[in-house]
Amino acid sequence: MSIDLTDLKNKLAGSNKGLRTNRFSIDLTLFNPSSGSPTSITNYPAAAVSSPSTAIQTALFEYQNIPLQVPVKRQNTNQLVVTFYTTEDLEIYSTLMSIIKKYGGEPFFGSGNAPTVFNNNNLYNNAIRQNTLFVNLISAEDGSIINHIKYNGVYPTQIIPIEFNSTENDRIGTFSAIFNFAFTTTDNEGDA
Repeated sequence: MSIDLTDLKNKLAGSNKGLRTNRFSIDLTLFNPSSGSPTSITNYPAAAVSSPSTAIQTALFEYQNIPLQVPVKRQNTNQLVVTFYTTEDLEIYSTLMSIIKKYGGEPFFGSGNAPTVFNNNNLYNNAIRQNTLFVNLISAEDGSIINHIKYNGVYPTQIIPIEFNSTENDRIGTFSAIFNFAFTTTDNEGDA
């Protein structure tokens, strides 16, 4: 694929508009060990998403006394940070906190499973591998979903505390969650 300045101008002015980074929503499906079924958050207007970096890992190789950096594989940081708006019922905060506890092996009642902890009934393949998080990119024209970034094998690992401050102006609170994931895909992957 070869793109020059004219091609870029035509893309931004034509049918492929420039990406608006403030127009997105989140779809999140996580296996809930307590219920034995998925918990879903659909079309949620999150405050922010910090997409991880992707780089090529290199290895030092010497050829005729000349040091060379040879690419060996793609390397992701494999951590995603999502900042959620907080509602008074703390529904998403409580859901993610509960799932982190269950995945981390805290005991609970019922026949549930803690997927990241070894035990005889470990359901990792049926749980975390099926978890997904979509960052849906929304059109500025008609509000439709025009593309997405899909994170596969995603699970929450940490919740950054909600900050309470009585001297701050009135605003909607937020909290951030850190997710690990296995790999990502998009609609146009492979077209480059």
